[in-house]
Amino acid sequence: MKSSLPKSLGISQQVYHTLGKYLRLEPSSLHPEDSLRDDLGLDSLQTIELVYEVETAFDLQIPDEDFGRLTTIGDVVLYLNERTQLAGKSLSVPQATPPAKHASHSATKTKSPIHSKKPQT
Repeated sequence: MKSSLPKSLGISQQVYHTLGKYLRLEPSSLHPEDSLRDDLGLDSLQTIELVYEVETAFDLQIPDEDFGRLTTIGDVVLYLNERTQLAGKSLSVPQATPPAKHASHSATKTKSPIHSKKPQT
């Protein structure tokens, strides 16, 4: 999911894109005042799944105690703006991963399979 969103999108656009993809709706049909439960019809399990999608898209973890704050799409956007500002992340690149963490993680994943294959002759 991370790679599917252009990094130039702002937080609001990324939230709408993520919600639209999860709900299988056009992002333009969503509005800040839309209630996740009442207007979009999400039950508790679907809300948890959606929060997971948002966490994945924005590379952050939303604590369980913050779930109650996320009742509308506007609440989600506001929450993510607050979280990215507190974390010192750029608003235009909320998915950025620290280079050292990303490099070491991807190196361990990709080196083994590539080096373990022998060329066929």
